[in-house]
Amino acid sequence: MTSRSHRSARSAGSAKVGRRQAEQARTELAGAGLSHHDERRLRAVLRSREDAARRRHLRLKHLGIAVTGAVVAAAITALSFGLVPAIEAARGQGMIGSFVVSERVCSSKVGCQWVGTFRSGQGAVISGLAYGGTLPAGDGPGSVIPVRYPGGTDQVYALHGSYTWLIDLLVTVVVGAAVGAALWISPLGGGGRSPEGVRASG
Repeated sequence: MTSRSHRSARSAGSAKVGRRQAEQARTELAGAGLSHHDERRLRAVLRSREDAARRRHLRLKHLGIAVTGAVVAAAITALSFGLVPAIEAARGQGMIGSFVVSERVCSSKVGCQWVGTFRSGQGAVISGLAYGGTLPAGDGPGSVIPVRYPGGTDQVYALHGSYTWLIDLLVTVVVGAAVGAALWISPLGGGGRSPEGVRASG
């Protein structure tokens, strides 16, 4: 008889409990004359409802952390790669001028880029800018290339048909997705622990 009561309580606790069922259990518990078996069953129903609500809260919290981390990582990557200026240049925004290629500089952060001096049609001269993308075939140190400089970045872009922003966007999305996935599978925010596990360990 006792084992049957335990099985009933466990089955009530593991079953999905709706709001109406939980309210009915509270009403019955508030009444008098319940047997010990019925009281255990009703309390198991309420615990199941509370545990389900707690699990939903933890999942939403965990999801919020993952999404926030992904957005922040993507934003930092976009700023680092100058995604917005690259898009502006592709849309035809910025100063038009010429780019005098100086040398090729390599770093662990951005790889290898051609660096030189930008001269606008209005006479502005900006040194130390990098060429976004691949130089036209046959060009190198000393070459003069028509470019567009959108400002707000240390890069100039091809005057027409610049697709550098596509690569930057892809890198931004990949980094954001990777950080979001890492946060989602991590126990950060309590998403990896269930209420049952917490209760069992206590």
